Amino acid sequence: MSILISSITVPEHRQRREIGDINELADSISRLGLIHPVVVDRNNCLIAGFRRFSAVKALGWTHIDCTYTDELDPLVLHLIELEENIKRKDLTWQERHDAIIEYHRIRKEQDPNWTEARTASAIGIARPTVTQHTTVDKLRDNPLVRNADGFRTALNNATRILERRAADEANTHGLIGNQYTSPFIHADFHAWSETYNGPKFNLIHCDFPYGINSHNSRQNPSGYDDSIETYFNLIRTLSINLDRFCAPSAHIIFWFSPTYFCQTWELLKLLDGFKFDEHPLIWARDDQRGIAPDAQRRPRRVYETAFFGWRGDRPLVRMKNNAFVGPSPSGDHAHEKSQSMLEYFFEMVVDPQTAILDPTCGSGSAIRAATALGAGRTLGLEVNKEFINDARRTYDNWNRGRRNGNNAVATGN
Repeated sequence: MSILISSITVPEHRQRREIGDINELADSISRLGLIHPVVVDRNNCLIAGFRRFSAVKALGWTHIDCTYTDELDPLVLHLIELEENIKRKDLTWQERHDAIIEYHRIRKEQDPNWTEARTASAIGIARPTVTQHTTVDKLRDNPLVRNADGFRTALNNATRILERRAADEANTHGLIGNQYTSPFIHADFHAWSETYNGPKFNLIHCDFPYGINSHNSRQNPSGYDDSIETYFNLIRTLSINLDRFCAPSAHIIFWFSPTYFCQTWELLKLLDGFKFDEHPLIWARDDQRGIAPDAQRRPRRVYETAFFGWRGDRPLVRMKNNAFVGPSPSGDHAHEKSQSMLEYFFEMVVDPQTAILDPTCGSGSAIRAATALGAGRTLGLEVNKEFINDARRTYDNWNRGRRNGNNAVATGN
């Protein structure tokens, strides 16, 4: 059927801003004729074929061959509309992604041998672009992917998550399930690490006693031995027994005192397979609570630092800044880490595939933080029986509050 070109209306969303050079197409049409008619509805509204329509207008034609939408097989019409939608410029990245994936899916249903390359050719995009969209589609229900502010961010997030999953699945011990009825056990890290042979952990959170003799402090005394010997012995045990409990692909967050910055850095570099960021994580207390070691000569210390490391080239879950400003925790445990601060940093590394070990868990704030972010498995060790009992009570109260919709319990806010 041939209709007047002047009778055709083009909806604004169909007007592609980039139609490319149509001179070659116009030359082909002038020599060979219009091989593929444009598609219009019964109101002569253009549905598909904007470049062909533009080319024949440039040639000065008054009429153009067309096919009406109600004359097409419904599936063919659906594919045409999908193809046109993919090329629209006003789509969100999610809408364009959905259109590409649906087009590819329908073609695969029609022809099991249909490939990503054929989809790319059919709709005029690069083949790697289709591969990228199928990668994103594997995690279409993940909020980090679906709610990304752009397709490139969604692709990066999806790629990181899939790489983390692949690395975890390669761990022969597996990371599914929790062999403990409680996320806390009363155990000495030295003895536990020498005999442990269970599922391995892909996040190690170390908040060892800093070795600054805070047990003798009159300002903020700790209830445990905080000698330098204790500190270096714990690092030695971590290094010797690391592969008993740490997965080949893992992250580590290691809190330390700047007093032993250089010594700690050199010892951590000996951990098998681990690399560390030279710039530590920083938690600055905005309530100005801290330690004043010498009120006459030195400023109050209101921030703490942690080295961040990885092995097996483990990707992040999401990017975060390396500094957090927030209040001190409100608990009674000396030198407790803020749960809100830990949740902030843990967002980089915790997802449902995460199995976290805290060898000296103290108040248990790291275990609560990981649980709040959906970690698949959590375990905190604590040698002090009073501390472990307090950690269990706090965790149970917090968990009940969380289930009842009160997320502020024991968060340090």
